[in-house]
Amino acid sequence: MAAANTAKSLQDEASCSICLDYFTDPVITDCGHSFCRSCITLSWKGLDKNFPCPHCRAISQQRKLKSNRQLANMTEIAKKLSRYSEKWPEEILCEEHEEKLKLFCEEDQKLICMVCDKSRNHKSHTVIPIEEAVQEYKEKFTDCLKPLRKKLEAILTFKSSEEKKAQELMSETENKRQKIVSEFEDLHQFLSEQKQILLVQLKEEEQKILQRIGENVTQLEKQSSSLMQLISEIEGKCQQPATELLKDVKDTLSRCQKGEFPKPEAVSIEMKKYFQLSYPRQYIILKKLITKFGELHFPELEWWMRFGKNTVDVTLDPETAHPELVLSEDRKSVRHGDRQKNQKLLDNPQRFDTGVCVLGCESFTLGRHYWEVEVGDKTRWDLGVCKDSVSKKGTITITPGDGYWAVRLRDGDYWALTSPSTELPLTESPRAVGILLDCKAGKVSFYNADEKSHLFTFTDTLREKLRPYFCPGVNRAGKNAGILKIRPVSDWE
Repeated sequence: MAAANTAKSLQDEASCSICLDYFTDPVITDCGHSFCRSCITLSWKGLDKNFPCPHCRAISQQRKLKSNRQLANMTEIAKKLSRYSEKWPEEILCEEHEEKLKLFCEEDQKLICMVCDKSRNHKSHTVIPIEEAVQEYKEKFTDCLKPLRKKLEAILTFKSSEEKKAQELMSETENKRQKIVSEFEDLHQFLSEQKQILLVQLKEEEQKILQRIGENVTQLEKQSSSLMQLISEIEGKCQQPATELLKDVKDTLSRCQKGEFPKPEAVSIEMKKYFQLSYPRQYIILKKLITKFGELHFPELEWWMRFGKNTVDVTLDPETAHPELVLSEDRKSVRHGDRQKNQKLLDNPQRFDTGVCVLGCESFTLGRHYWEVEVGDKTRWDLGVCKDSVSKKGTITITPGDGYWAVRLRDGDYWALTSPSTELPLTESPRAVGILLDCKAGKVSFYNADEKSHLFTFTDTLREKLRPYFCPGVNRAGKNAGILKIRPVSDWE
């Protein structure tokens, strides 16, 4: 029995705690536990970092596995002892008769001795030699192993998937944490800058009001001094003798009757009245956002921080408009129209004569500037920025090398007008396009303004004066008759 127990203990030590079978190509982890190489590899499937030990859950930062040759040798010894122990059934004795257990009762599923076989308890039972039973049940156990190992693999795969989800969640949470911290640091900086601007404006407003009050006081002091002098003179006259009292009486009365002084306009010290008028538009919008913050999704504030505070009021320049373009009265929208209606337009070096294009009045050389253009259901358009110096005459090429940074729609296909053009595989057609010009970073970026998603970014050296660029495309037989409309800055409110 002692030899059998020792062999059993050795078998346990030579077994993998994952598959519960003898080690195959055993490896050791940083924490000192050993597993089959295939078992631990399957357990770590899908993980890129933080590899847990299946036994003690200790975390390894790297996938470090060392071959355990000594354990591999010990496993081979344990296998041999196992085969030998199967031939030693005579060492196991019947507890009731102290005879060697050489038989196996299939009804009772237990080992019995020769005496047990002849007893009443087993007389009618099917009894076979222990060697036959071992072989029979080895085959049955082998048949059980395949589905069990399949279940184990499924469990380990699911476990690996769940652990991978945990890693992805922690990574995503950290990215969002950093993003939130970054956005609110930017917000804090913006608010700090606005605070300084408003404090300066408040001081300036205070000084203006104090100056006006000071001017009023000075004027009133002069008036009161004149009145006091006249009063003193009249009082003196009343005390004088008749001849002196009546002397120059006409002049004295005339000065009394004409002693009306212009009343200065009263100065209001209601700072709120003056101060609110000087609040920047960005501050008012941001205040509304923060007031409603509990009702907003965070991306709305993030989007405003990235773009809203940089919005500019863009208008179309009629001096650059192609003769066939029709501009709205407020110069906020443009469409392709009829040359007859515009034939009286004078030609000038700034007017496009071939491309149906128009530029914005505004020009930019520094800072960040953002505007949005509604494109609706139009089938053709170009939008972007260009150098102020581009030629407007003859055939024009819309590429960065020719001074244009633009995106284009042509009958359902979207393109960034690089050289050669880059097709944009958009899953959703934008109904409004946002353009962000970052002069310092040298970037012109385009966005689906409604979905708040990125379309394309040009990166270049932007040193010259740049202007917004618009092309509504040609209207052929009523197709593409819609307008390009610049969204008013007030929409951000």
